Amino acid sequence: MNAILAQSHETTDPLKLLHRPGVRLVSIFGSLDEDGSRRVHYAVDIDNRQYRVVSIAGEGPIASATPITPAAAWYERELHDQYGVAIEGHPDLRPLLFHENWAEGVHPMTAGFEKVPAGTRTPYRFLKVEGEGVCEVPVGPVHAGIIEPGHFRFSIVGDTVLNLELRHFYTHKGTEKLFENMPIADGCLIAESVSGDNCFAHAVAYSQAMENSFGVAVPARGRALRLIGLELERMMAHIADVGALCGDVGFTVPAAYTARIKESLLLASTRFFRTRFWRGVAVPGGVTIDLAAVDAAELQRIVAEAARDFAELAKIILETPSVQNRFESTGVLSRDVARDLAVVGPVTRASGIKIDVRRDHPYGRYREFATEIAHHSQGDVLARARIRIDETAISARLIADTLREMPTGAIRTSISADASAEGFSAVESPRGELFYWVRVRNGRIARCHIKSPSFQNWPALPLAMPGNIIADFPLINKSFNLSYSGCDR
Repeated sequence: MNAILAQSHETTDPLKLLHRPGVRLVSIFGSLDEDGSRRVHYAVDIDNRQYRVVSIAGEGPIASATPITPAAAWYERELHDQYGVAIEGHPDLRPLLFHENWAEGVHPMTAGFEKVPAGTRTPYRFLKVEGEGVCEVPVGPVHAGIIEPGHFRFSIVGDTVLNLELRHFYTHKGTEKLFENMPIADGCLIAESVSGDNCFAHAVAYSQAMENSFGVAVPARGRALRLIGLELERMMAHIADVGALCGDVGFTVPAAYTARIKESLLLASTRFFRTRFWRGVAVPGGVTIDLAAVDAAELQRIVAEAARDFAELAKIILETPSVQNRFESTGVLSRDVARDLAVVGPVTRASGIKIDVRRDHPYGRYREFATEIAHHSQGDVLARARIRIDETAISARLIADTLREMPTGAIRTSISADASAEGFSAVESPRGELFYWVRVRNGRIARCHIKSPSFQNWPALPLAMPGNIIADFPLINKSFNLSYSGCDR
């Protein structure tokens, strides 16, 4: 029995564990035992050094962890929706995933369904803010352009926001249900579909969870190629995010230049790996596409040029007074709120909390580097932009270091397709900590849980809005840059 499998069967009281200093909640999720009984799992990070998954029976009512850590609120609401687990002491058990047309008493993760009957539920109850001059402004769920649906309800006085409440899951895809009974090899296709601009991070996280479950080591060259893909994906995401922030404040020329820089990296990915977005590259055991030795120097040159161009552009952006005026002190997420909600990724590092899976829980090639972690403490739009600018330069250096010392040999190891095991993996995606937990029975997926950084971070966005003007919401929202698809998975 490997260590990860032993950890996932611990019976430590999870609420006592969450009370301990230095313990951060990573996820809460359910599963079904062999006899069909429900089980609840708590994934935690202890002192930024060790992931641990503990479980308890879920057939009877369980005590809510939300009074201990507010980060548990959405996870427990999802658990209640998906598995019908009764949760005592939760301050708000309104349906999270289910909308008014979902039938009462139907919990999709507890049984197979050919068709879910339509139902009529009590209308969703939004918080009502009352007082002289208070108005409500509903935005969405249908938005202009190609934005996915999400509903934002503002309570304002004049232009100043008093409260923001959001509601998502209009396009909930039931992704974790789709994994059930799939062959191991086919799981990457589903993982890549969770969030389109982070598809490689999802594929690597899924693949690593399988590798950890079965005790399979990825060849050194496969690990190096994965790092290149992960850091290229991060660079493209961060460059695009900074450009989008410029677009939101009418700084259109830098916005256009960031699109050009990102496209140069997409073209390089197509040229050297035959895929713009690294789909079909990561698989359990390694990768499917190698990098020719003659192409390594050219890829390094393109990445270095993109990083240099972006650094010069970023200097102009950050020194422009009109940009500073819009970014600075806007949408502040305090360190305390970020900690209480266990926020991850660039958003939490911009609020002064220095956590990053690459450093705290190194995986793959990252075990061979002392990864530099960017962080700022102001927690505003400007800090979140600076984090992305700093991390782009760090990613370029990691890619350059890897390309200079590329190992030789195989890029993939085979995994037995008919065994049973379970385990987990975490990856630092461009949006933050991405966590996969898998259970395999006789070569087929019995359960795959995805903790998305967007699902983790969306509850924090409303707490960055009070005191700001409603016109700044698009800018603040963009600075978080959360995925509707990744959340609605």
